[in-house]
Amino acid sequence: MSVRSTTVFAAQQLHPVATRWLTALVIGVIALYVLFFIVFFRQSGPRDGDQFLVFHSLQYWNAALFGIAKQWTPLMCSGLSLAGEPQVPFMSLSMALSYVWGPLWGVRLTTATYLVAGWIGGFLYAGLWLRIRMQRALSASLFIGNGFFFCRLGFGHFDFIPFLILPLTLWVLHRGAEWSRDPLGIGSALRLLLTVLLLGATLALVIDGSPVAIIHLLLWMGIYAGALAISIRRTAPAAIFALSVLLAGFLDAGYLWPMLQSQTFFPRLTTDRFTSALSLVWFAILPLRGKVLPANGNGHELSVYIGPILVYCLWRYRYWLVADVPAALGRPLLVVSVASIVLGMGSLKGLHVPTWLSPFDLLRPLPGFRSIGVTGRYWGFLALPLSLMSAAALWKFASELRPGWRMHVCLASVLIFQLGFQAETLISQWLHSPPFSTASLATPFKHGPETVEYVAIPGGHLQGQILTPTRGVCDCYDMDDFTRAQNGPGSTLIAQVMVNGKDLISAPSFDAQFVTWSHIRLHGGCATGSEPACALSPSTRVQFTLSQAYHQGWRASGCTTSASAHGNLILDCSAENLRAASVEVVFDDPSSDWGARISLTLWAAWLNAMAFLLVACTSWRATLNRLPRSLP
Repeated sequence: MSVRSTTVFAAQQLHPVATRWLTALVIGVIALYVLFFIVFFRQSGPRDGDQFLVFHSLQYWNAALFGIAKQWTPLMCSGLSLAGEPQVPFMSLSMALSYVWGPLWGVRLTTATYLVAGWIGGFLYAGLWLRIRMQRALSASLFIGNGFFFCRLGFGHFDFIPFLILPLTLWVLHRGAEWSRDPLGIGSALRLLLTVLLLGATLALVIDGSPVAIIHLLLWMGIYAGALAISIRRTAPAAIFALSVLLAGFLDAGYLWPMLQSQTFFPRLTTDRFTSALSLVWFAILPLRGKVLPANGNGHELSVYIGPILVYCLWRYRYWLVADVPAALGRPLLVVSVASIVLGMGSLKGLHVPTWLSPFDLLRPLPGFRSIGVTGRYWGFLALPLSLMSAAALWKFASELRPGWRMHVCLASVLIFQLGFQAETLISQWLHSPPFSTASLATPFKHGPETVEYVAIPGGHLQGQILTPTRGVCDCYDMDDFTRAQNGPGSTLIAQVMVNGKDLISAPSFDAQFVTWSHIRLHGGCATGSEPACALSPSTRVQFTLSQAYHQGWRASGCTTSASAHGNLILDCSAENLRAASVEVVFDDPSSDWGARISLTLWAAWLNAMAFLLVACTSWRATLNRLPRSLP
């Protein structure tokens, strides 16, 4: 099934001057990213970039010190569940590389990998329509150079960078549709199975630690797969997508299962918001990032910038583009684009549109969708059709220009608008950011229980500059929904001790330390007669208020757990229990343990299956090559 255009446009050639300008644009977008990585490789970036590195550091330390399953960390605010925090990865591509080379290298190598995958995917996807390699390269560079991506990278929103795989995954769906037309046999079955395994693993690596990928990227792919299946009247694209998502759900069980369970207790509800589609047009044309128009986000959140010259080209050749793009490509793009525009506008209740006619309001009750703040991020899908159509329109525009000053002015303007805004966005946000360093793991928790010291983030500092495995921030930067208990600077884990709910014990005081992040030992016992518990009668009830946040996952031997008015963890213990032994307070999320085991087992099985399929495919191809050419 070929979807390429058969019009004469595909064979149009450019004047050498125009070719040089467009080549400079293709190379310039890539060169800016390369220079950006060289100059700012070791820096934290802006606040959100530092936060992304912090989330990776937390899991890096957790895996190195206590085990790969995510449980509790005391380092953020008054402590939070790593298992329930949707932005802490478990086995994303960046986290997998971080386990080996550390968070900084893991995140940087992953970002570079996604940019390369985005360019290759944009090139291959454009090949479904455009025949000249230079046209495809232009489309690929315009895709990775879209304002949606360089604004995300500039502001440290690394959880959106995996969206760069979009064209590659859609190209796979098209190829899968073509392969499904072949007669069913061993060769075609192996090829389709290999496709599902590769796409499923890719999606598992992408959605891990990136909840925005689940509610944006997977939604785009799902709508596209359905529209493509209807357009070509074959179920293969939808089936490949569905099976890949199912596989990804099990491969990423260590992240998905505890995260989804946590949504029951911490749904992170946001208010309904509406954003006019005028903001989409405004930030696509103008190199602006601020909030110029009323919208539920700044320009860097809403941008799919391509610049005024490319917008002019799209408008000038709009009828030709509609007529030339193949139906098997244009229809799915149109369906997803319309859906993304409408979803990006957010809630339509303010316009008195019934809920059943408002797609976003229909999805609103679902986990993830009820937490969306900036709905305009759905417009990010438009980076793909805009880059594809802009490449075609710009090529046609350049082919019609006569050599002279007008050609130089027009094509130079495209280059300046693109590279100027891209460079300014990247440099301005990273220029004064501090270098990132990871704390040593040589000594923490190696010689017994540790005390965690809490500090307030000094002005002008980022939390990544402060955190170590034994030093936390009491005023952490984390926009997710979790219990923010009362906590302040210091290293005292026991905030208050009460006897029978009334009498405060002033001295001697009890002591508590972290055996692991998820295990607190409250020192009790009455071995020498001088311990605090020795002075209490066995029937006395002692209440300890800890500086950690309450969570239903906390359990204490011989004590009950509850939440204070400020959200702190309270232990209610009998003096008899305290006199007998120390109290072991343990946080345990069983779904995280099960999910981690399932993920590790399935990833091992996936590697074995891939090895088997590669050998089988190679053997099958060798067998076919040995057959007489006269045989089918």
